[in-house]
Amino acid sequence: MTMTIKERQKLLKRYGFYHGRIDGIDGPKTSAATIAFKQSRGLRARDYVGPVTIMALRKAIRPVAANIASDGARYPMPVWLRLAYSHLGLREIVGRHHNAEILGWWERLSLPFKDDETPWCAGFGNAMVQAAGLPIVSKNRAAALGWRWNGYGTRLDGPALGAVMSMERPGRPGSGHMTFVAGRDRHGNIMGLGGNQGNMVSINPYSPTARNAQYHWPEGSPTPAETGLSSLPVITSSGAKLTNEA
Repeated sequence: MTMTIKERQKLLKRYGFYHGRIDGIDGPKTSAATIAFKQSRGLRARDYVGPVTIMALRKAIRPVAANIASDGARYPMPVWLRLAYSHLGLREIVGRHHNAEILGWWERLSLPFKDDETPWCAGFGNAMVQAAGLPIVSKNRAAALGWRWNGYGTRLDGPALGAVMSMERPGRPGSGHMTFVAGRDRHGNIMGLGGNQGNMVSINPYSPTARNAQYHWPEGSPTPAETGLSSLPVITSSGAKLTNEA
């Protein structure tokens, strides 16, 4: 199993570990980014790239999408959810540098932010819907509850694959989190694929009803014929809830 240096640089850049040029040169920046990525995955902190590291790099962008896609007739995946899957593993950059992908989303959404520390769950969600060629909210694009406030899209009576799930943050009026419904686990949770989940794009379990959860469907796309947990594909999960959405 092999991987070119350019492919490694592209993946490391997508996940926020590398901020140099995609030049195919295994220099100090590429080496440092490789070590940082391996540390984040619990691997030995060295710049050696063997089969385990290659699998970790490639797995980060398609951990469960293939399982769902293999049964596409039963679980048709909306375009924006497929786009969201392509960014799985992307993370913030610690320090003075910022992830170029996140900065690009701010720019395309006409938002003024120039960093990746600003909460970006809504920025990610709206950027994926926008990239799918669908209209997005005209204001409050950086707000997790913006779809509620603007009455955007179609409100669903339950979860559906690809729906936007928005949740309030207890004790903080106006604050919350938004994520895409990617499936369910066997503990009765929604598996949400979203940005800024542990400072990265990841899939995590959420209670389907807690925090005054609501589900919305983007405008310009036919609403799903079926909603509810039973309509969703199963994704393996420990059931442990995420505590970091900032």
